[in-house]
Amino acid sequence: MLINTLIRAIVLLIAVAHAFAVLAGGDDYDASNDVKGEGPAYFGFVRDNRGSALVDAQVMLQPKKGKPVTLKTNALGLYRGHIRKDIRPDDVEVSCKKAGYKQVRINRRTPPGNTAMFIETECTMQRQ
Repeated sequence: MLINTLIRAIVLLIAVAHAFAVLAGGDDYDASNDVKGEGPAYFGFVRDNRGSALVDAQVMLQPKKGKPVTLKTNALGLYRGHIRKDIRPDDVEVSCKKAGYKQVRINRRTPPGNTAMFIETECTMQRQ
């Protein structure tokens, strides 16, 4: 009986701790994915037209030359990934997909010049 109560308390504590990380703006992005020598980080959010995060949306980074990179959003609608450093950010098109939704807007914020380290792109989707 005491062991069951202790196990339930531990499970509850873990669940609450995880919930606070999400509420505090934390995400499950693993910084170890940032490999030194890679190109700039492409990141942003995928949201519906009311501003709610879309989980497991597919984000495609499509360079004019080379293979596309496919990413998925996390619980906050956040995605992040890289394309080879020899590909200019201006030569990469970002698009988003999710079953039951259509893409209605892309808002890209790229720092000036070709030395950008972060390219932020937000996708807005609408239910079909």
